[in-house]
Amino acid sequence: MKNIVIILLLLGLMTTGCYDDFRNDYPYTTVAFSTATGGLTSQGELGRTVVMGEGLEMDFGVYVAGLLENDKEWWADFIIDPSLLNGTPYQLMPESYYTLSNDSRITIPSGDYVGKVTVTLDSAAFVSDPLSVDFNYALPIRLTDTNADSLHTAQSEKILVLKYINSYEGYYDQEGSYQTVDAGSTINEGIINNVIMASTHSLDSVIANGMIYIGAEYEVKYNVNADNSVYIEKMPVSPPEPTNLAGAATISTDYVSGWEDIEGIRDGYDPQDSGDKNGAAFGNWYSGGEWGWIQYEWSDLYYIDQSDIYWWTDGGGILIPTDSYIEYWNTETEQWETVPNHNGFGVAADQYNITTFDQIITNKIRINFINDTESCGVLEWKVWGVMAAVTPEQAVIESVSPEGDCSFDPENDAFNLNYRIDYENQDYYTIVNTTLTWRNRIRDGVNEWRR
Repeated sequence: MKNIVIILLLLGLMTTGCYDDFRNDYPYTTVAFSTATGGLTSQGELGRTVVMGEGLEMDFGVYVAGLLENDKEWWADFIIDPSLLNGTPYQLMPESYYTLSNDSRITIPSGDYVGKVTVTLDSAAFVSDPLSVDFNYALPIRLTDTNADSLHTAQSEKILVLKYINSYEGYYDQEGSYQTVDAGSTINEGIINNVIMASTHSLDSVIANGMIYIGAEYEVKYNVNADNSVYIEKMPVSPPEPTNLAGAATISTDYVSGWEDIEGIRDGYDPQDSGDKNGAAFGNWYSGGEWGWIQYEWSDLYYIDQSDIYWWTDGGGILIPTDSYIEYWNTETEQWETVPNHNGFGVAADQYNITTFDQIITNKIRINFINDTESCGVLEWKVWGVMAAVTPEQAVIESVSPEGDCSFDPENDAFNLNYRIDYENQDYYTIVNTTLTWRNRIRDGVNEWRR
């Protein structure tokens, strides 16, 4: 037993000695910027955010590496180098917008591993510039010299990109109710319970991305006045652009030849001519002299006002139709009806036959075609539209206006809002009563929680 204890003591001494041998400084020291990006997407860039009312100062700095313990003062000299912004989306921050605690040197004190320079932003010049609410202005910093052994080659440059946000920016828990009224009668009502994002628009206002629903078409601006009353208005938004809805549909037909592929008519390939089959097409041989049809059906309702079809022919049993027309499913009458006020129904070869018509609302559309003697073929069929409103409150919004008290409660960081929504080309309107309670925000790329 005694021998075992002696052996263990010897092993312990040997292990300690080996550990001490490895606790040495690296042969060389280097100074570098960190690789943090602050939420930006490119290495070499650092996004930093200041909050109005919480100070207009921030630090940037470097670290020294290669030391176990730092017992001396290190430094790194730097310059503002505008050439670093070439090829970036950023502008050089005007000199009048900021001051530096040191214009040319970053000092790493003895006993520390990080040195910093403080950037102080001018509260009048920087904040009054509308470009300052996003990552537009930058300080491009290049390290030029150091009393360490080297500057880290890959981390000796940093583009410091700065913006400000106001204290209202962040995510909000929204709870409330709405009531939609037409001619004095309630036609719809419901509860609101969602999370919306409010982004800085100016010193005292934010743009929120939602009301009853969330999305760009529901953006509103809240402007907080000096007495904490709130002015609310709808932000202008371009109407959604029609898209080709073919890919989102279920496709069907009365008949397709077993060796053809109906899916080919919505593969996105634009033919060069009517013989450009490109491996996939619809054909219904043999259906000569008979009407055929192809149908798109969606799980949602869409506003549709255009159809583009490219006919296929092989010059033999598949020919261009001699006649065609388009129908839609009328969801109110539950019947197929010809699209209204149509202009088109074309049967030309070697081109898209474009048919326009008055906007319809439907979940099914069908194209009918016939050749008097032979069968018919299709290379591509596009149908253009946008998602339709399912509930009254999804109609296009004309305006939003206060309807009662609209205020901000600074003690609880909450908006208390009562407003009215009016819709384009609609007689009904919606009254909304809701509270938005601040929960957190994103600052320098990370969540910042207040509660």
